[in-house]
Amino acid sequence: MALQGAEVQLSCLDEQGLDARALIAAVVGAEGYALLDDDGQVQDAVRVADTSGLSLLSEAERAAVRDWERHLREIDEGVPPDAAEGTMPRPGYDPVRFTVRQRITAKAAELKVLGFKSSSVSTIERRRRVYQARGVFGLVREIAIGSPWGRTDERVVRLLLAEVEAGRDESDGHGTRLYERLQAAVERDHPDEYDRLMISRATFYRLLERLGISVDSLRWPTQRRMDAANGATAPYTPTWALRLGEQVQIDSTGLDIIAVGDDGRPVQVELTAAIDVASRSIIGAMIVPKVPGRGPRGRRLGGRGTRSFDAVLMLAQALAPMPGRPGWSPSALAERSEMPYADLVACDPRMAGAAARPVIRPRMIVVDHGKIFNSEHFDDVCRMLGINVRPARTRTATDKAVIESTFGAVKKRFSQYVAGYTGSDLARRGKHVAEGSLWSLNELQDLLDEWIALDWQQTAHDGLRSPFLPGITVSPNRMYATLVAAEGHVPLPLTARENRKLLPFKRLKVTDKGVTIDNRTYNSEALQEYRNRHSQIPGQGMRWQIRYSPYAPRFVWLYDHTTDDWVEAEFIHQRLISDAWTQWTWEQATLRVLEDGGHRDDQRRIAREVSALRERARRGPDPQAKQVPQLFTGPVLDLDVDVPDPYEGVPDPDPATVVRAPSLAMDAEHILAAGDTTPPPRTAAPDQSLPAVPDAPESIDDDGHEDEQISWSRPSGADSLSLRGNAADIFAFGYDRPATPPLPNDPIPHGSASDDDAANGECL
Repeated sequence: MALQGAEVQLSCLDEQGLDARALIAAVVGAEGYALLDDDGQVQDAVRVADTSGLSLLSEAERAAVRDWERHLREIDEGVPPDAAEGTMPRPGYDPVRFTVRQRITAKAAELKVLGFKSSSVSTIERRRRVYQARGVFGLVREIAIGSPWGRTDERVVRLLLAEVEAGRDESDGHGTRLYERLQAAVERDHPDEYDRLMISRATFYRLLERLGISVDSLRWPTQRRMDAANGATAPYTPTWALRLGEQVQIDSTGLDIIAVGDDGRPVQVELTAAIDVASRSIIGAMIVPKVPGRGPRGRRLGGRGTRSFDAVLMLAQALAPMPGRPGWSPSALAERSEMPYADLVACDPRMAGAAARPVIRPRMIVVDHGKIFNSEHFDDVCRMLGINVRPARTRTATDKAVIESTFGAVKKRFSQYVAGYTGSDLARRGKHVAEGSLWSLNELQDLLDEWIALDWQQTAHDGLRSPFLPGITVSPNRMYATLVAAEGHVPLPLTARENRKLLPFKRLKVTDKGVTIDNRTYNSEALQEYRNRHSQIPGQGMRWQIRYSPYAPRFVWLYDHTTDDWVEAEFIHQRLISDAWTQWTWEQATLRVLEDGGHRDDQRRIAREVSALRERARRGPDPQAKQVPQLFTGPVLDLDVDVPDPYEGVPDPDPATVVRAPSLAMDAEHILAAGDTTPPPRTAAPDQSLPAVPDAPESIDDDGHEDEQISWSRPSGADSLSLRGNAADIFAFGYDRPATPPLPNDPIPHGSASDDDAANGECL
């Protein structure tokens, strides 16, 4: 009804309603605001012309648009826009003397003379109306928005993106493999339209470029492609917290270091850490060996990695001050740091002599979907301590960005300076890393704790800035001092009795032999008081709660809920182990006993093996022992060839048909006589003389012995071959000594050769 300054008077159409006053900006900007004409119809709202389309034109097209604008403004104003002040209108364009129609007709005639192709009166009228409504952009031809992937069908694009996503975690491949998979997908989903939908190979590569998919990215390492696919999506927002412990992020990663395990052998290690987002303080860090187990899945022995108990033990570290250790730098102590040491000692006497690492009680923990953080033990301990556990969203790196960035800084500022550093993968590992000097697991844990207190907590962090001086970065300890002064600190001291409630447990029945946990038997006189005793818990019968520590399995504790007391029991074969040992050492010893043919229930033998492993780890490898590598023989091939049996098909001999072996023509003692080459003597009758031996040597002495140059020859019928030497040498070549011919009138022994055989030169 009225307009006054920045306000309008609104009249209510309802007679019983009340008028109102409102800001004109609120009325015009309302969603239901509209301007009506005299007939009550909604008029088009005034829109601001978009002139950005001029940047899409070429220089010639832009000059033509500006030329048209100059002519149209001359029709309306009488003079061109670039005319000097006081310029008189040209003939036919004076708005005072000529109508709009006349001025348009004159302009059409002029444009026709200038050579404009479209210069009719109707064209000029249409362009004039568009120019008045939309400005110079109305003179630009409308540009149709094309498809972002060209003329390729959208269904093919969806199939291509699906194939790219399916190959994220596969081995790398070339673009040709992706193109063939796209062909198979189109033929599978659209067999009737394959010829029309399928694109050529050149169009396929142009489509990848339109979609922002690099062909080289298809051959990236698998982990790199997975990281790129699971990376954070824009816009990136930093994780922030205003209170200590408001958000604590926990995760595990490989530390890229080789250490000496409890069994004395080099092992990879894994780091599990917790960081407070508000102060960027590392409030807990645990190093464990990372060794794959052996055996079938589900029953593997000897394996080790971060377990739920390690995460629980790390939480226990965060709730208690870490005492300074001998050999540490004095600057690593809290009294030398920026922490409010005097106030903290007055609040918690345990801070006296503690390391420069704050004690922060987590209020909320952000974890990933690893099984160690989703275990019932970890969840139960967090609930008992009043800590909320929030799992990060799947494939959302920003939910745990702080801890992931912290791991990268730890590897850069700590791992690469430690002996046994391996690099992030095998391609970056140095030669003979495991053969050099290595730290033990306990020594490596001590180095990390000192580095956290000395370097990480006292170095300015780029993510921590003063709210009053944003250009100045502060250290985690300085940020902790600022926040703890604002909200205070309430310690949570846990006694030894309460710390036992953080240990994993099993419900077991106490027998006369005690209790058995992981093929180890524990017993004591106090434990025997609970033998065959009911626990008074419905559904549990005689089973009692037994707590144990994987890092110190020497003792176990039975919890008596009726008296809120603990009963201690010791491993029955502890006397066989003279050193500290862990659950992992026991599993390694069990594996060795099983490989030697033993049984997992042979606790005495396993205990001795644990002692041997600890002794070996303490002694180290023998430097005098030479390690001879085995010959490389290549892969095992099946080279056995079936050899035919020469007796196949031959029937078994009949004992009744076996002929007795012939008798020898000489004494057995003369057959293999190597020193005497004289033929055995023959006894003849008094009236008979010895006949001449065929091919006998001419030189025979009076005693009937041949000379040393005796000649031996093959029997007749064979190739003649003479050898000179003693009988042993000749027999070595397989030539038999010829038998002496029988004397006349000697009877032929039974079974000897016949006359025909003798004629052929064959003899026995």
